[in-house]
Amino acid sequence: MKKSILRSIQPILFIILGLAFSLTAAAQTTIGTLTHDGLDRSYRIHLPPNFNNSESLPLVFNIHGFGSNAIQQEFYSGMNAVSDTARFILCYPDGTDENGTGRSWNVGWSGGSTADDIGFIEAMIEEFATLYNVNTNRVYSCGMSNGGFMSYHLACNIPDKIAAIASVTGSMVPGSFDDCQPDIARPILEIHGTADQTVPYNGTAMIAAPIEAVVAHWVTINDCSITTDTTIIPDINTDDNSTAIRIDYNNCEEDKIVSLIKIDNGAHTWPGSAVVIGTTNQDFNASSTVWNFFSRFSLNNQSTATEEIAIADKIIALFPNPATDFLQINHTAGNLPTGIVKYEVFGIDGKKYINGTLDNAQTSISIDLLPKGIYLFRIIGEKSSQQKFIKQ
Repeated sequence: MKKSILRSIQPILFIILGLAFSLTAAAQTTIGTLTHDGLDRSYRIHLPPNFNNSESLPLVFNIHGFGSNAIQQEFYSGMNAVSDTARFILCYPDGTDENGTGRSWNVGWSGGSTADDIGFIEAMIEEFATLYNVNTNRVYSCGMSNGGFMSYHLACNIPDKIAAIASVTGSMVPGSFDDCQPDIARPILEIHGTADQTVPYNGTAMIAAPIEAVVAHWVTINDCSITTDTTIIPDINTDDNSTAIRIDYNNCEEDKIVSLIKIDNGAHTWPGSAVVIGTTNQDFNASSTVWNFFSRFSLNNQSTATEEIAIADKIIALFPNPATDFLQINHTAGNLPTGIVKYEVFGIDGKKYINGTLDNAQTSISIDLLPKGIYLFRIIGEKSSQQKFIKQ
């Protein structure tokens, strides 16, 4: 099963590696190392623009999947753009490769990694508190696949240091529920597709518990009401072959929440990613959704509610993506700022390439002269929105 996880993500990894040349201009992301438990461990750290450690910012760990690594997760999730807007510190840690099958995390799989990954995360929290003045009451963890498993593992084992977690296409190891009984309520967000063939929604024996069983476990831990609020996520992109609903378990201990975003026909992918492999839902952006969830919670129970980050929320739709000569922009006038609506196209190095005005329900812009790579399309205004696209 673990080898199948690796095979399933290889196409994504190769595409991302092919785009990695663009990262050299991302001046806010640096590589760090930390020696823990006799191993030299590595990570990537992203700081928002104009960072000054006189401000105590939140910290988010974004953990890669089985066989992947920090740089691939950085590109695939696209969370740096959310960090830059919401102003939090973002860390992409690297797992270990003990068996020559690719980097992974020690989440209790039989024959899997034996590294002290919990201790590694704890050591990074301590180091970043010193280096970057991290707000240790606002440390969060999310991850893709094996990284989602690891985020649950942190919530089980160091709930006094992780304020909330989110799992995208991850789960928990069957049989681990009895060992996961933290005495502190923890907000949980699970994002999962029903057509996930790598970490199936209905689970895999010895590897992944059924998603609804995982959610039910945390509903019990957090002493939530079994009554749910269900929200249909608008099917803004009708070409992505998937739809999504959000199920919230409220009235939990200490005002926490357990949430599930269930993607009908969704595959083993990161919703909203500019890198589309298989069925990738584009009706919402996982990175901004995860942060909007995290931003409500802290360890000291102080309210951290803020206005939701609009970045990458689909008040517009871009297609095709990837594109070659032209990019179509569909939008609903009622969702846009009033008056003239301007847009800009930036490279991820921050260079502005194109600007113009959205003057009708559909605008087509020429991108044939853009170099190949990843770009950001931004609407400028009170309802600013940002989305990625690929020029190929």
